[in-house]
Amino acid sequence: MDKNLVFMYVSSWAEHGGVPGLGQYTFDQQNGEIRFVRQISNKESFNGSYIDSRKNKLYVNNEVMHFMGAPCSSGRIFIYDLDPVSGEAKENMRLVTECPNPAYVTVDPTGMYLFEAHHSFPMGVAVHRRSADGTIETEVTYAEADLQVYSLNEAGNPVRLVENVNHGDETGKKEAHPHCAVFSPSGKLIAVADKGNGFLYLYSFDYNQKRLRLLSRTLTDTGNASPRYVVFHPEKPYLFVNHEASYDGKCYVTAFRYEEDGNVEKICIENALDQSLPVKKTTRLEQQGFVIDPEGRYLYTLINAADVIAVMAIDQESGALTRIQNLAVPGNRPRGLAISPNGRYIVSACLVGGELTSYEIAKDGTLSAACQGPVQPGASYISFYCPE
Repeated sequence: MDKNLVFMYVSSWAEHGGVPGLGQYTFDQQNGEIRFVRQISNKESFNGSYIDSRKNKLYVNNEVMHFMGAPCSSGRIFIYDLDPVSGEAKENMRLVTECPNPAYVTVDPTGMYLFEAHHSFPMGVAVHRRSADGTIETEVTYAEADLQVYSLNEAGNPVRLVENVNHGDETGKKEAHPHCAVFSPSGKLIAVADKGNGFLYLYSFDYNQKRLRLLSRTLTDTGNASPRYVVFHPEKPYLFVNHEASYDGKCYVTAFRYEEDGNVEKICIENALDQSLPVKKTTRLEQQGFVIDPEGRYLYTLINAADVIAVMAIDQESGALTRIQNLAVPGNRPRGLAISPNGRYIVSACLVGGELTSYEIAKDGTLSAACQGPVQPGASYISFYCPE
C-alpha cells in the first residue's frame, strides 16, 4: 500500500436518523482523499471505537440499551483482529458489559487493561415485596452508570472485569452518564466527563490493587451543561472539555489547568459558536466530536444544528481559548470528528446523510475543505489505523 495511505474505520449508529454498520476505508494523508474498501457489518448499531496498533485490535462499542437475547439491560464491545496489510477486520469476540450504552472505549498505555465508560440512562425497575404485616411495598432500582476496567490477555482480548465505579451511587442512581475515559499524556490520570451530573472526574489506576482511585471531582460549567469529551494538551498541563448541552444559544468549551495529583483549576469558559450563524430549529444545538492537533495549538469541536466545525486557538502560556473559525460541514447532524495521524487533516462524519469530508489544517489552525468522500449512512465515529 502507498506509504501515504492509512486505514480508516467508520462506525454507524442507529439513533437520531442513523442506521447500523461498520465500514473500512483508506485515507490519503497527502491530499485527504477517502476511498471505500469494504463493509464490515451492516447489522449492529456501532458508535465509539478504539484501535490498538500494537496488537492490531479494533474495539467497537455496540451502544444500545439492550440487545436481543441479553439477560439484562446491556450493550456489547465487539473485538476485531486487524490484518496489518489489508486492514481487513475479522471478528474475534463479543464482550457483554451488563450495563446499558457503552459509549467510550480505550486501552491503557501498558496495553494490559481496557477501560469502558457507559452512557447509561435513569431506567427504573420496580421490585414489589410483601412485608411481614402483609402489605406490598415497592422499591425502585436503577440501572448502573459504570466506568469499567477489564484485564486483557497478550492478544488484547478482554479476560475479566477487575474494577467498576458507578457514578450513580452519588446521585441516587438517577442522573449519571459517564461519557468518556481519557488518559493523560503521562498515563497517570484518567479523565471522565459525566454528562448526567455535569462533573469532570480525575482518577488514577492502582495496577497492584487493580482499583480506580478518585482524585478530584469538578463541575465543568453549569450543572446541566452535559460535559461530553475531554482532550489533554500533549505537553502542557491543560485539559479541555466540550459540552453537549447549550444555553443562551451558546456552546461552551472549558479549559482547565491540572496537576498530576488530580488537582484542577478552571482557566476559562469560551463560546465556540459564532452567534451570527443560522441554527436549525429541527435539531438540538449541541457539541459532538472534539479533537486537538498533535502540537496542542488548536481545538476542534463539532456543533449540531449550526452544522459547523469550530476552531479554537490555545494560548500556550495560559491555556486560554479564542474562537478563530466556524466552518460549515456538508451534511446533516455532524457527529464524528478525527484528526489524521500526521496531523494535516481532519475528517468529519454526519449521522443522517453519512457524509464523510476531509479538511486541510492550515498553519494558523484554520480549516478548508479538501475532499468529499463516500457516503456511509449513520456515520458517527472515526478511528485511524497505522500498523506498526
